[in-house]
Amino acid sequence: MSAAIGTALALGVVYALIGAGVAVVATAARTLHLAVGQVLVAGVLVQLVLGSSAVGLPMLVTVVAALLLGAGLSAALEPLVLRPLPEGLSWLVGLVVVAGVLDAAMARGVTARTFRPDPLVALPGVAGLDPATVTAVVVGLTATASVSLLLARSRWGRRVRLVGGSNAAAERVGVSPSRVRAQALALGGGATALAGLLVAPVMFVSTGQAAGFTVRGVAAAALLGAGGPGWALAGGLLLGAAEVAGAAWWPRAGGELAVAGLVVVVLLARGGNHLRAWGRTW
Repeated sequence: MSAAIGTALALGVVYALIGAGVAVVATAARTLHLAVGQVLVAGVLVQLVLGSSAVGLPMLVTVVAALLLGAGLSAALEPLVLRPLPEGLSWLVGLVVVAGVLDAAMARGVTARTFRPDPLVALPGVAGLDPATVTAVVVGLTATASVSLLLARSRWGRRVRLVGGSNAAAERVGVSPSRVRAQALALGGGATALAGLLVAPVMFVSTGQAAGFTVRGVAAAALLGAGGPGWALAGGLLLGAAEVAGAAWWPRAGGELAVAGLVVVVLLARGGNHLRAWGRTW
């Protein structure tokens, strides 16, 4: 029982951290970050490759590289996803489609393997929970709380909310909307990459699971109302509990069915009220 509770907590906190990244982007751009799953898997792959016996870099270096990759990949989406496509650059749409097809093919082929690295830090097990689970809960909660405080209390967080409320108002006070959105995307990508590094030692991760992580992260951000990372934490914990309970009921597909059922029930109960960020609709 304690192992199941620990797994539920670990998954819930990881989903909450992904949802916190989604919430930051939604606050800045009123847009859902639908590439968080790909960013998560890319960060885990980079950390594994750099830390493998073939490369042999120290753990700290591999973690920093994975976080920087996640932040950089996510920030690079700003001109492509959050702005109108410039005249004469419609070929970018073709590149995106081709990249998506190649990604799907690789996920089903050569790279469709699971990987399970060591925990990021050597925290001791608690109450029968293994160190990987404890690390995911402790580090994930700390990171989610940090993102929440940064968005709610810092000067940068006020800029994010200003840009999300009105680009024109932000420009009038000298704030660059595109720069703030890119920064929000970078923070969201870094948080998502960290979530991947925390969850990979707890459950097997593969390239084919990117879409599943995206769905769970977006659901965590919007399940109880998209009011920021704090609500994402509550939503993530609900998702984690539902997934573990569903998997105990039906190991093959009960977790996925439980998550989908929870999301559908919340949508039916709340209607469009879940799509609100900082008191304003998206």
